[in-house]
Amino acid sequence: MLIRQAHYLLAVADHGSFTRAASALHISQPALSQRIIDLEAELGVRLFDRSGRLVKLTDQGRTYIEHVRRALRELNAGERAMKDIANALGGTLRVAFLPLFTTHLVGPLMQEFYRRHPGVALTIDILAQGELEAALVEDRIDIGLAFSDIASNEIDVEKIQDDELCLIVGKRHAMYRKDKVRVTEMKNENLALLTHAFITRAPIDRYFHSHDVRPRIAIETNSADSIIAIVKGAPIATVMPSETARQVPGLKAVQLIPSPGKWTLSVLQRKDAYRSAAAKALVATLKQQRRVL
Repeated sequence: MLIRQAHYLLAVADHGSFTRAASALHISQPALSQRIIDLEAELGVRLFDRSGRLVKLTDQGRTYIEHVRRALRELNAGERAMKDIANALGGTLRVAFLPLFTTHLVGPLMQEFYRRHPGVALTIDILAQGELEAALVEDRIDIGLAFSDIASNEIDVEKIQDDELCLIVGKRHAMYRKDKVRVTEMKNENLALLTHAFITRAPIDRYFHSHDVRPRIAIETNSADSIIAIVKGAPIATVMPSETARQVPGLKAVQLIPSPGKWTLSVLQRKDAYRSAAAKALVATLKQQRRVL
């Protein structure tokens, strides 16, 4: 009964309406309203402000709902733990990657993991770093493969491998024949970059700005795969971790002098969350692949 009440409470808070919440829960609106009234009476506080068009949480409601969400996360984790014990290396595993990793990490890692553990049902999301962190905290994913610079103090970070940012070019680019390029040579170059919504963009802009270099940003996109496809077939460059070129035929990583810096591939997991056998197996597979490369 308490779990059902918790779901009722969250539905009203998330929808901002008893009517919409009742529809989502497949119960009548009067029945839902009465359940919330009963809960408020039991707690001795008013959880919702019903005076406006939208139903809003009161201060007491916001405090209470934080604990409710945390409790439901732990109950869900306990359920997954029981299934994990029953199914050995089976069940489900929810993984999220940064868009940048779709070019070279998602395919090889998940292919190898599936080869080793075909009994695990995988759910894969591609999320920006901020969205990925939020999904971990809210228990919508089990593991995030991202960079080590995080904003949340509710996430554990296990650093796996450093990777230097480099100029990435295809065979049609004049710099494909070079191993190193000074940043001053980039003044008149055309670049294809991820938009400012991505964690890698700001450091790249700062790098060129600090050296008084203004390359022409010819293409901006929110798709790393699109950038790779363009760079492979056109005389245009991008700046990405060097691993991108090593894993994609037809690309080359050209070292920038001085270096723009490094990013650290990391495993992100919610602090104190249950670590399933499948999650541990995925991390082990990743570490083994990184040692091989």
